[in-house]
Parts: sequence; C-alpha cells; structure tokens
Amino acid sequence: DRGCPDLPARVGVWSPVFRGSASPSPMASTDSALADVIQRVFRVTLVDPGPSGSGERGSWSDLFYLESLAMELVTEGQEPPFVVTPVLLERALFARLNTASGEFPAEWQHDPELAPFPWLLASYNRCDVETRKTRSRDMAFATATSETLGNCFDMCVSYSGLVLNPATQGMFPQPAQNEQRGALQLFDALAGTGSFAELTNQWGGSLPNGFLNHFGDTLQNEGLSEILTPVLAQLPLMIKRLSPLGDTHNPLNVLVSIAMSKPCALVLASHPNWKPNGAENDARKTDGRAFEQNSIVGPFFRCAALPDDPPVVVGPNGIPMRMPLGQGDVEQAPDIRHALFTGLDKKRQNDLDGAHAAIRTNCALVREGLFQTMYALLRHGGEAREAVVGWLAMWCDENVGRSKMRIDATKTASHGGAVNVSSIAARLAAPFCDPGSLKYRKINPDYTRSIKCRLDVRETTRISASDAQVVSDALTETEEPETQFGFICECFFLTARAMHLGYVKCAAEHTSLARELQDRQRQMGDTDAMRDTWAASIPGGPNQFQMAQFERRVGEMKQELEKAHGNYQMFDATLLDPVLLGETCRFYRLVAVWLRWVGEGSLTNGGASPLASPVKGHVEIGDGTVDATTQVGGAAAAIVTGGSLLPTPVPKSWASLPEHLVDDLCEFLLYVQRFARRGPGRNAIDAEISTCLDDFVNLFVLLLGSPEYVKNPYLRAKFVEILRGWLPGDRDDRRYEYVPRFAALFEGGNATATKNLIPSLLRLYVDIEFTGGANQFYDKFNIRHQIGEMCEYLWRIESHQNAWQTLATRDETFYVRFLNMLINDAIWLLDESMKKLPELREFAGLINDTAGWMTRPEADRTEREGANRQNERALRSDLTLAKVHVGMMGYTSATIAGPFLRPEMVERVAAMLNYFLLYLAGPERKQLKFADKEKMKELAWDPGEMLGQIVDVYLNLFGNDAGGVFVAAIAADGRSYRHEVLCETVSILKSLGTRTAGDIAKFEQLAEQCRVSKNAAETEEADLGEIPDDFLDPIMCTLMTDPVLLPSGDTMDRTNIIRHLLTDETNPFTRQPLTVANLVDNETLKLEIEKWIAERKRVARE
Repeated sequence: DRGCPDLPARVGVWSPVFRGSASPSPMASTDSALADVIQRVFRVTLVDPGPSGSGERGSWSDLFYLESLAMELVTEGQEPPFVVTPVLLERALFARLNTASGEFPAEWQHDPELAPFPWLLASYNRCDVETRKTRSRDMAFATATSETLGNCFDMCVSYSGLVLNPATQGMFPQPAQNEQRGALQLFDALAGTGSFAELTNQWGGSLPNGFLNHFGDTLQNEGLSEILTPVLAQLPLMIKRLSPLGDTHNPLNVLVSIAMSKPCALVLASHPNWKPNGAENDARKTDGRAFEQNSIVGPFFRCAALPDDPPVVVGPNGIPMRMPLGQGDVEQAPDIRHALFTGLDKKRQNDLDGAHAAIRTNCALVREGLFQTMYALLRHGGEAREAVVGWLAMWCDENVGRSKMRIDATKTASHGGAVNVSSIAARLAAPFCDPGSLKYRKINPDYTRSIKCRLDVRETTRISASDAQVVSDALTETEEPETQFGFICECFFLTARAMHLGYVKCAAEHTSLARELQDRQRQMGDTDAMRDTWAASIPGGPNQFQMAQFERRVGEMKQELEKAHGNYQMFDATLLDPVLLGETCRFYRLVAVWLRWVGEGSLTNGGASPLASPVKGHVEIGDGTVDATTQVGGAAAAIVTGGSLLPTPVPKSWASLPEHLVDDLCEFLLYVQRFARRGPGRNAIDAEISTCLDDFVNLFVLLLGSPEYVKNPYLRAKFVEILRGWLPGDRDDRRYEYVPRFAALFEGGNATATKNLIPSLLRLYVDIEFTGGANQFYDKFNIRHQIGEMCEYLWRIESHQNAWQTLATRDETFYVRFLNMLINDAIWLLDESMKKLPELREFAGLINDTAGWMTRPEADRTEREGANRQNERALRSDLTLAKVHVGMMGYTSATIAGPFLRPEMVERVAAMLNYFLLYLAGPERKQLKFADKEKMKELAWDPGEMLGQIVDVYLNLFGNDAGGVFVAAIAADGRSYRHEVLCETVSILKSLGTRTAGDIAKFEQLAEQCRVSKNAAETEEADLGEIPDDFLDPIMCTLMTDPVLLPSGDTMDRTNIIRHLLTDETNPFTRQPLTVANLVDNETLKLEIEKWIAERKRVARE
C-alpha cells in the first residue's frame, strides 16, 4: 500500500521534514539506480547540465537543475556531483515547488509541467510507468525500488493536496493563471483543458491511473472536501453540451472515478448541488427541470437521444415563438435529429438501422457510466447510499408533473433524462427482480401508508382506496416500523415511480407522436391535393403574394412533418432498444409477481398462497365448486355476482398502493404489443416476454375476477386488451401469425386462466355497463368488443367452454343479466347500422349523378361529404361490434340455450330476432345494399353473413325449445313477426347456399310452427275477450300469469319486473332500490286469474 507522507496535523503551518543524513559516501550502486528512477520520475537533477551538456546554465535539458538544493548541499560540506537519492527526495520536491516560474530556464517557460500541480500529476504518471516496467531478480533492489516509488506516489499526492487546498494557497509559487484557478486546477485536469490537455494525452485519461483513489484516501481528513467541492460544482460542464454522439467517455469516466473512491464519493454525496434544494429551509425551491440542470449528475442523466424541444406558443403578433426550457439549458451537440434523421424520405432502411444502432450503442455507454456511478455509491453504504436513495426520491417528487396528461416541459425533466433515471433504477433493482429468489418478499406494501415513505404520494390515485380511506388507513404510531424500510423495499417503489414518470410516460409520448405523425401526413396530403382547387377558387387566380404565402405555409408544414419524423425515429431508437425493453420487462414481471403475492394475502398467511385453502370471501370458479366459507348472498350467486377470486375484504395494504403500479404494467405491455413486436427487435422481446407470460396472465385473471381490488373499470379493461393481444392467431390461416407460446397460455398451459378466465371476462362485461366516465356508453362497446373477440377464441377450447357452461348452470342469475346486456348491445348496434345504411345509399345515389351533384352549392356538398364520412366510420364500427355480439349469441346458444328461454328473456330474444330478420329478409331489404360491391366490402357490410348469424340463433334456440316457449314468443311479437318474412328467409338461404339443406328444412319447420302458434294465440285471445284491469300488468298492459307484490304495494307480472331489474335495480313506481329477493308471490291474485281464464275458456267451448 502507498503510505501517507509525514505531514503536520495542521496544514496551515508547514516546514520540510528531511529524513536521515544528507548523502552516504561512497554511494552504493542501489542508491545510484534509485536516484536515476527518482530523477526520471520528477524530471529534476542536482548536476548543472551547462550548454550542450557542459554543465553551464541556460542550456536545454529534460531535467530541471535544482540549483538551490545543490548549493545547500555544498554549504553543508557535501562533495559534488550530487544525485537525488531517496534520502534527498523530499528536499528535492520542496526545492522544485519553491521555484517560481520566472526562475525556470526559457526552455521550460512553455513546458506543460511548469506549474506545480501539472508537474506533480505528470510525475505521478511517470511513477506509475516506472512501477510497471520495474523488473529485477535482485529482491533487495526490487524491494527498495518499490518502497521508493511508493514514497514518490505519496509525495505527489500529498503535495498536490497542499497546492490545491484553499487553506494552504500561496505556500508554493505558481503561475498567475494556476494561482487563480486554485482547486479548480483539478477540474481542468479532469476535463483535459488548458495546460492539462497535452498532459492528459500522455496518459490517455483525465488523471493518471490510480491518482484519484490515492488522492481521496490520503486527504480524506486533510482538506479533501475543500478541494473537491468547487471541482464537483463544475463537473456538469464537462457533459452539459454533449449529446450521446459526442465524446462522453471522459466525463463519464471522471464521474465514475469519483464515485469509485469512497472518500470522494462521500464528498459528492454531501455536496450542496447533489440535491440542489435538499434542505427544507433552503430558499432555492426548484422543479424537475431546474433539478436536472442544477444537480451535479442531472446533466449526465440528460445526455440522451430523445427530443427535448422547447414548447411553442403563439405570440401577440400571431407568430409562433419557442419558449426557453430553462435558464441553464443548452443545446447538445452533435444534434441527433440533424445528424441522423434529416432527409428521411431519401434514406434506405439500412441507413435507419445503422442510425438506430449508433444511438443505442452510444446511449448504452452513457447509461453504463451512470449505473456504475450510482452502483458504486450504493456499495459504499452509509451516507453515500442514502444520497442515492434520496436523489432518486427527490427526482421523482420534483417531476410529478410528468404524470400529467400534458407535460410542462419548462418545469419537468427532459424525456431523455427521465428514461435514463428509470433505466438506472431498474438496473439497481435487477438483483431482486428474479421471482425465484423470493427477495420480493422483503418489499413491504405498507410503505406508501407510512410516514417514512420517501415519496410524496399525497396526490397519487390509489388502486382501490378512496381519498378518505387513504387517510384513515395510514399506519398508526404502533404500526409504524421501528427502523427504516430496507433498500430492496425502497428501491422497488422508487423504481416503480421512476418508470411511471420515465419510460412508461415516454412510451405514451411515442404513441401520441405516432398519431400526430399520421395527422400531419394526412394534412400534408390534403394541402397538396387542394392546391389546384384553392387556386381555382380565387377569381383570376392567386397573385404572387398569395402564392408566396401558400408556398410558405406548405414549406412550414413540410418542416414540421420532417421534424415529427425525426422525433419519432429518436423515440423508436431509444425506447425499442432490446436492452432497455428487457430491463423494463424484468422489472414489471417482478411487479406482477409481487402484486399477486400481496393480493393473495401471503403477508398474513405465512407466505403460502391463499388459493391453496379456503379463505373467507374467496371463490373458486370453473370446477363446479363454491367455497362454503364465502359470506356473500347465496352460494350460486357468489360465484360471480358477489364473490372474488382474491380474499375479501381487500387488505388495507393493497388498497392503498398507487394505481400506477398496475396501470404502468399494462401500458408497458400494450406498448410492446403495438410497437416492439412490430419492429426488427421483436424476437428479442418475444424471448423476454415468453418467460414472464404466465406471471402476467395470472395477475390479470385474478384481478379481473376480483373487481374490489381494482376500482377503475378502464384499468381492468386494459387487462382484456393485453390478453387479446396475446391471442395466438390461426395455425391454419397464413394471414395471421400463429405463436405457440401464446397458444399455450389459453389452451391448458395456464391453470389459472383455464379455470377462471371466462367467468372473469363475463364479469367485466357486466361491470363495464356503468363506468362513471363521461363516455361510458360508447366506451363499453369497445371494451365488450375486445371481450367478445377473446370469448370467440376461447369458446373453441373445450376447457374454457366447459367453464362457460358451468358458470351459466350454477350462476343463472348472473348469466341472465349478462345475456340481457349482450342482447341490449346487439339491438342498439344493429339498429344504428340499419338506420345508417339507407343514408349512405342515398348519398351514393347523389354523387353518382355527377351533373346534379355539381349543381349543388359547394358548402352543401362539403357538409354532406363530411356527414357521409362520419356515417361510414360509425357504420363500420357498429357493424364490427354487432357481428361479435350476434356471433356470441350464436355459438353459445347452441349448447347454453336455457338462459335464452327463461320467461324474462325469451320474448326479448324473439323480438330482437324478428326485428332484424324483417330488415334483412323483409320487403325493404334492397335498401340495405349498394351497387358498388367494393364499397360494401370497405364498410364491412355483408347482409348474407348477418342473416346467417341471425338464422343460427333461431335454429339453436328452436332446437332446444322443448316447451315451445320460443316458438310462442316469436309468434306473439306483434311488432315484427311476419310469416311471409320467415318464408322469404328460406328462399334467401337456398339462393345463398350458405346453410345446409337440413338447416333450411329445420327453419321451414320453425316457420310453420310459428304460424300454428300465432293462430292458436289469436283464438285464445278471442276466447278470453276483454281482460279485467286488475289482471293486467300496470306497465306492460298484458295479462299477468305470475303476479308478485312489490314493497311499494304494487303488483306486476314476475316476468316483466324481473326483466326490468336486469337493467335497473329500482322500483319502477317509487325508484327505490329493489331486488328479486324483495318480490313476494301474490297467490290470491294468481288463483283469481287462473280461475277467470278457465271460466272464459269453458264459455268459449260451449
């Protein structure tokens, strides 16, 4: 080890300490060899070289003649010639340092080692070189050389400290510029600027090898803080103007070197600019942008390849102006967008791939340097570790504005800085991201409920707790942990927050930019297309000024489009980096596993999963069993309508977790599906995702089946969107990719999904009816469409079909409610579609009459064209959704017909089928077709296909109609039932050839039975005659067959009131809450009605 030199306790009063006697005589050969080493290291000599080596003063020599020391030795009675032996080493250094710059020969005036500190640095480097090249079989000489060089190292460091320390400034003469720089000479050396530029090239780095560690170890109690504090304040200047394409190696190497030295790291951690507004009483309050600018490591994190454009506002003169991002912001060079992504329309794909590779390589070097810095600080422990955790927490709090829908770029960190922070945090969390290590059990979910939580989560939406519950569920004084939360716990929540504000937010920006790019491209195309029309609309044509204005605007639009293209490529290159995706994926796998562990109550069950044993409030779905301990209304109803796959009530520790934990997981996976799996790096991310799929699916299925755990229905809907994205495709259809790993998820490879996915999906289908959102009516269709596509695929898998049938059998109340909503949606969607088709047909007729169309006013044409485009979009959407809903009715009714035929459902089902059959096969059906077949295909409108789906439902229910209730309901539909329409349907089916002869014959049989039933019903109606008012349902005005009493005292037919309660659980007369359980049989009235019917029929027979 390099020992510390003998320095006085107080550096302010110093005198040289000479070791041993002056010089032995005669000189031993070892001393002579050591003297040569010392003189080479320090470039000093005690022999006057003279002109041309004659010994006269003033001639050039690589060694500086220490005349003052030579004269001292003569005065002391020594005999020349003299050499700098180890005994004279310190005297020689003192003599060299006390030589003013003006006393050096002319040849030395331009030497980079003229000033003391550059000379000491260069000497340290030469000492290192001598150490590496010293080879001797003489162990005594080798030992003496090692000791001497060690002493040389120590002397260089110790005297460097004296030269740089502000407390000892002026002890040794220095050139004026060096004297003025003081301790900042160390920064100049680190940056390789000024007189240090030539020196740093000699040793290939900012400082000689090992100097900084030695410097820190030696001076940690003797002025290190005073020296390093001003140096660290200047450190950001080394990288502030650099983009990842610049020379970032040296700045990052310096930062890492400082962090690697524990004494230096402690100075860094305690620096006032480590956290610029760290003190509570500090008047310099800041925001995320200022924090990034002013923090020592902030500019290092900002070095990234994502756009950081200032916002544009419209000035008072109407001219757009770019607002400055911040007082300390500077442009980074080389500009990535300009260097790599200009003229994109002329670039080949290979060029783009090369640009992406360059960005990813250089950004990876930046992130590696940042990680090594933060990791080194963590490894030092104590104050250094606390500084890292505190910095991350403060960054998250200062950048809370990045969680908003619209980011204020002037007050939040840059996108690149945010991505780098989230990436480094994820790498710090990597050691406990493997679920197999079980380290996630050290993550305490009560962290966000504790006053010891470093993050400000007061305004954070919680996963299932209301604001009032968050306050009431906070940890009490006795519940608070006695010590601070462990690093694993804090690192997890800090990383999750950093991801929320960093990578996930930037992924949302990338998605938004993709839409913006499409809009700009469409606007550019429209502008080019309207050029001639615009010119023709101006009488006499546009003048020169008008054309110039038009072309100027076109040029601006092209510039904006090119900039958007460049920004998009920068996001693409950064966020879709396979390494970055892999880090993020592994972290969110940890999130999924940990959330399931917390949700299953493992904290209170000794680590065991509660799914392994009955838990109060927990329900198993799919195997035909219901947990006997479940305390919800009714065993059968508990399966879905009141039960939960996870234990109830929801644990406080779960309820108070930030909602973004789950939401960010979903957003990341959706981003991967939309972008990463469609790019060239899809194989890498697929390999990463494939190891995590089961963990993600397990969590999503459990939360879908436990709505109390996630209060936001839109968040639960994202689970479905993700699962839908993992549908494996069709192995027999080459148009769609078939992914075996995805197929394994749903085809028996995941037990949780096999048992619980279908019931959970159908539960969300029902729950999404009322989301509380402003657009809930339209939102539900999109969500149910995704559920429908999932169900269509799962129905083909026997295990899922069995789970579906079990649910419909054991929880019929819920299933009828689901079926009612399915029918409601199908009716609305088909009805809207049927209304729009004639309007579109009418418009097609108008534009086909070219002459008549052009005679209409331009404003009228424009308005009609806009309305037609809107109708086309709406029709295409409605038809797509309707096919999914009607299709679900078709395939489920084949084996689960019972719920369709219940008294409260059969009339609605029959009325719906009759209504749309009248459209598709009735006399007005020609109004639904277009002469342009391609237009019909474009609109996704195929009348024959829709007719087939409707017929399938007819046939399925007819085949299961043992009691004839379905036939009777069809015939009783006075609004839409037409026997001739059923007969015409048979003819259409025969002409289309889309159904078998057996199906067509069966439909003919249905038509005939409906005719017979209709005649019988008319005969019975005539026999009964006028019905007494007391026997009529007060709302539907039909004869009651099963009257029931409501709590309000009103009487209704059971079928009608149950049908009402399927969509509105209130009393239709008083609007008070009402359930089926509140209904009471009116046996007296029922007997009176039955007696009256029998009497009327007897009279009719007679």
